[in-house]
Amino acid sequence: MEVSEKEWKELKRKAELLREAARILSVEEKDLPRVIQRFRDEIKEMDERLKGSSS
Repeated sequence: MEVSEKEWKELKRKAELLREAARILSVEEKDLPRVIQRFRDEIKEMDERLKGSSS
């Protein structure tokens, strides 16, 4: 399967975004999905707590 130049540039751009996100969060690239999921879960939990305490 051949990859077009446009597809290759898009893959490189996405790889750079992943590297940058991992650097910002101080985690390894392979751990990024798990860390992002943990952050999402924590945000959801905080949101639920805030909604519960305002009633």
